[in-house]
Amino acid sequence: MKKLCILITFILVFFILPVSALADEAGSGNTSQPTQTIGGTSIAIDNVNIYEGMDKAYKDGYTLTVKNGVATVMLPIVASAEIKGNTITATPGLGDVASSPFVFKNYQKTVTLSSNVVSGGAKVPSYLVRFDLSLAAARTNGVYPITMDIKAQGKDGTNIQQTFTSYITITDGKEPASTKPPEPEKPTSQPKIILSAYNVNPSPVTAGQDFTATVTLKNTSGTKAVQNMSVTVSCDSPKLSLQSPSNTFFIDNLGVGKTKDITLKYKTDMDTPAQGFNIMFAMAYDNAEATPITSTGTITVTVNQPLQVKMQVPQIAESVNAGDTLPLSFQVMNMGRGKVYNVRCDLNVPGLITKGTAFIGNLEAGTASKADMSVFIGTKNMSKDYKGNDKYGATKGTVTLIYEDKDGKEYTQDVEFSTIIKDPGVGSVSDKVEEEPKKAGQWWVSIVIGCFVIGGLSVVLIARGKKGKHHEDI
Repeated sequence: MKKLCILITFILVFFILPVSALADEAGSGNTSQPTQTIGGTSIAIDNVNIYEGMDKAYKDGYTLTVKNGVATVMLPIVASAEIKGNTITATPGLGDVASSPFVFKNYQKTVTLSSNVVSGGAKVPSYLVRFDLSLAAARTNGVYPITMDIKAQGKDGTNIQQTFTSYITITDGKEPASTKPPEPEKPTSQPKIILSAYNVNPSPVTAGQDFTATVTLKNTSGTKAVQNMSVTVSCDSPKLSLQSPSNTFFIDNLGVGKTKDITLKYKTDMDTPAQGFNIMFAMAYDNAEATPITSTGTITVTVNQPLQVKMQVPQIAESVNAGDTLPLSFQVMNMGRGKVYNVRCDLNVPGLITKGTAFIGNLEAGTASKADMSVFIGTKNMSKDYKGNDKYGATKGTVTLIYEDKDGKEYTQDVEFSTIIKDPGVGSVSDKVEEEPKKAGQWWVSIVIGCFVIGGLSVVLIARGKKGKHHEDI
């Protein structure tokens, strides 16, 4: 039994274990292992020790040295486990060709594990990567990054890759060109379109009329033109109806200081109130840089209601006597749609004398009122403006109706007025004045005669009385 156990142990040691080892070795030959930054074996910078050529450890702020046109990079690498072949591959990354201070060439190298002397004389197993990088003659001062790409394989075949970054400061090159911040662009005035003038025909507009409005657009800029301009027209009242095919007009270009006329046709309703109406213009256009700009403008169109005022003149007798007083009454009717102001009547007929104007005042639309006037019938030559010498006979003149609109504009209407002035038949005023003194001088004669008559009658009566008494006594 003891011999059997020894035999089994012998077989396991000399036959089965060697076969298993061969199988493991065959599996490690596969080079298509995935790349890993951190695998079973990791690498890192030895940031504790100071190596020959370094002024301080990485943990204390090691910096790359620059001397005689060469930048020296030292990177001590340590591994957490054995690396296959005890070698690593180091490739420096020097940045952008256009701005890098280095002379570009193939700097890749293989570094072997070595016992490197550190400060104090001790030796440390590490991979000491060192590159002496030539600097370009036209290098520019500044701080530049250098990347170091480290590749290796662990003993188990795992790919290891790690990138380390260092910085180099260049102070012996030329100064970088000063890059002044760009000055902010000064704002410039944009072209502005205005309504420089307009004309309305007819003006003022009477309600019910058609009218045209011609507007002048002007580019006020002295340096910039405008383009792709559209002008949209609107009105603040439906009583003004645009007769043009469209309320939008297009202008391709309006040069510096140039003008452009737009003509609009409108129609008004009969009941359009007497007032001012606004026509608005909205302008949208681009400057030379295609920047959109807008502006607006307004014109005012005045509409008046047609004034329709009528007067009824009273009929008087065909003939009148001088010295009479004649009452006259004039009826005035406002038959329009607007108010009239300061309505009054004047009579201007030779021989017909008035005390003044017959005043009515203001008349609303659709109303009527009377003006009363007292007329003294004199003689024709009593009138101030009469140029003849005759006193009586036919006389003719006018009754004048006067009124004003809302703007104070005066209107008149004349109606012919005539009659015949007759002599009253009682003599002239001067004849009566001459007769009165004559009559006044004869009044005492009548009194004397009366006294004689009364005295005679008294004597007769007394005599008769005495005679009658005498007969009684007999």
